[in-house]
Amino acid sequence: MKNILMMFFLLAAITGSLLSQQSPVMKLGEKRNALKDFNVLQNTVEKQDPVLNRLEKPVQLKKRKTVTSYFGAGYSFMIFTNSFMSAAFPVLDTRNGSFLTNINLFFGFSIAKAITLEISPSILFTSNNKQVNYYFPNRYSTGSGSYLYGHTYTNGIIALPIAFNVRFFPLYKQKGFGRLFFVGGGIGAAWVREENDLYFNDNPNSIVVSGNQEYIPGLSTSQWTPLFRALTGFTGTGGQFGFGGEVSYNFLPLKQTSTEPFATRFAKDMNSVDLTLRFYFSL
Repeated sequence: MKNILMMFFLLAAITGSLLSQQSPVMKLGEKRNALKDFNVLQNTVEKQDPVLNRLEKPVQLKKRKTVTSYFGAGYSFMIFTNSFMSAAFPVLDTRNGSFLTNINLFFGFSIAKAITLEISPSILFTSNNKQVNYYFPNRYSTGSGSYLYGHTYTNGIIALPIAFNVRFFPLYKQKGFGRLFFVGGGIGAAWVREENDLYFNDNPNSIVVSGNQEYIPGLSTSQWTPLFRALTGFTGTGGQFGFGGEVSYNFLPLKQTSTEPFATRFAKDMNSVDLTLRFYFSL
C-alpha cells in the first residue's frame, strides 16, 4: 500500500510538471490565434468599407517646379567705338552738360540652376550743340544749291534697342560671391533715328560768317539695325531686392553712305562699350 501511494504521488508530480510546462505554450498559441482572427476581421471590414480603405492609403502630394523670375531697370554709360559716333555723341558734352543716356528695363527667369533667359528693351537718347563736319565727295544738294561740307549746329539721336540675353553662371555651386558671376550674350534689333541742324558751305572746318552758305534745320534719318551683344558681370544677390553690374560690347552695323550729313550714315557701325548698373526685384 505504501508503495502504491508513493507511485501515485510520483505520477501526480510528473503530470503537474508537464502541465505547467505546456500551459504557457497553450496561452501563447491562444494569443496568436486571437490576433490572427482580429487581423482577418479588420481586413474584412476594410474591404467592405471603401471610405475607410481610402483614408488608410498614404496621401501623395504633387511636387511643383519652381521658376525663379525677376525684373528691374538699369542705367548704362555708353562709349561709341566709331570715330564719327563718338565725335557726334560723346558720353558727356562739356559744352552744355548733356549726357548720352541709356536706360534699360529687363525681365528674366531661370531655365536651369546656372542659366537665365532675359528680354531687355532700352531707350538711348541725347542732344548737344557740338559741331561735326561732314564732307560730301559728290556735293550735297539742298535744292537751292550744292555744297562740299555740312557742319552741324545741333546733334540729336534716339534709339530703341530690344535684346534677348542668355546668362550662364559657371560658379553657381559656390557659396560665396563668385556664384553671382556670369558670362553671356544677346541678340536683337534696334531702331535708330538721328536729327541735326546744319550749315552747308564749301569751308572744310567751320561755319562762315559771310559767303555762300545755307542753314537747314531739322534734317533727320532713321533705320533698323541688328544687334549682337557679348556681356559679363555679376547679378543680384538672390533676395527680394538686389543690384548688379555688367560690362557689354554691342555690335550694331549701320547702312553706310557719304551722301547724308549724319553720324549714323557716315559711320559703318555704332558699336559701343556699355558699363551698366542694374537694380533687381525678385518675383
